[in-house]
Amino acid sequence: MKEEMSDKMRERIAKWLDSLKEDEKVQAELLDAYFFSRRNLPEEDPGLGRAVEDFKTSDEIIDDLTPMMYVGKNVVAGWMAAHDYHITTVADGSPRWAIWRFVEVPAMT
Repeated sequence: MKEEMSDKMRERIAKWLDSLKEDEKVQAELLDAYFFSRRNLPEEDPGLGRAVEDFKTSDEIIDDLTPMMYVGKNVVAGWMAAHDYHITTVADGSPRWAIWRFVEVPAMT
């Protein structure tokens, strides 16, 4: 399963979460759920399968989450930075968040 995060990252995430308003903390919880089957680096996980490129803009992430609730662009960007996601450039030269998504994730019930 997901590799244990470092104390430094845990501290950075806690500091970022402390800076949020209550409604933004709920948005961050939704991002936690959204990124359960996604990683900031390509990898394979025995429980989740193989990760494939799924580069997205902040707006594309927001569009994916909007059926559940609105998530602000600053919350998305803050969550990504706190969790060590980086920006990459795609073929047309536009920036995207470098995201790898597991494609064989077992259904959660």
